[in-house]
Amino acid sequence: MFFKKQTFEQEARKYWEKLVCGILVPGERGCAPSEGEVLSMYNDMKTRHPGCKCNILRSGKGHGGMVQPGDKISGIRIVFALDAASSVEFILAESLYYVHFKNDGIAPFSNRVENCDLSQTMKNVEDFVNNFPTHLAALEDKRIEFEKKLKLKEMARLSLKTCVAQMMSQMGYQWDLSDRGKYFSLLIELGEKGMVEITLNEKNFTKRIPAIPELLKNIESMLGTMPFPVDISMTKGILKL
Repeated sequence: MFFKKQTFEQEARKYWEKLVCGILVPGERGCAPSEGEVLSMYNDMKTRHPGCKCNILRSGKGHGGMVQPGDKISGIRIVFALDAASSVEFILAESLYYVHFKNDGIAPFSNRVENCDLSQTMKNVEDFVNNFPTHLAALEDKRIEFEKKLKLKEMARLSLKTCVAQMMSQMGYQWDLSDRGKYFSLLIELGEKGMVEITLNEKNFTKRIPAIPELLKNIESMLGTMPFPVDISMTKGILKL
């Protein structure tokens, strides 16, 4: 396994999910706001957010946007455009309530509830819309910090490989350094039948590498006293260092 470069997309999705999934407020059992109540909330919201739009889906005989007698509302979508690439929607469809979010850089996602506290939910929607620029600025700070940590991690991994190569080239052993993703495995041959495996990562290599020459010397000395082959393993905490 080779080191897979991390991307910020997963962190961004977690960030938005935490915010968006808190918008919908479940109501008490049986608390199911009607289409009329949703439309009333939209009309009120429209006075403060003229850019929001409402799409009404109807079931019946109407075609081409024409409403026919007997047509019923089958769904309502209230859409807020946040910027050129982002939007948040409140949706009533098939007696379920949704909040849908779209943002450049992550896959769109939705959250839903069966019963809805409409008043509190719409207040949360409006707060989210009003605070969207602040949320974007906070996400940008997170991205800068993420890229800084990733760069430091990549530099540490490169330094690890360089330090191992410099040390082993001076010792005369056959060796191999394998990237296992979360750590590196350093295999060192000791004679014809001896083999030592040492795990290293970007957090522990500065302490472990200087100790390897003395460690190998001690192991070779111990193996010289063995009357028969013995396998020795020390793996506790291998991935926690």
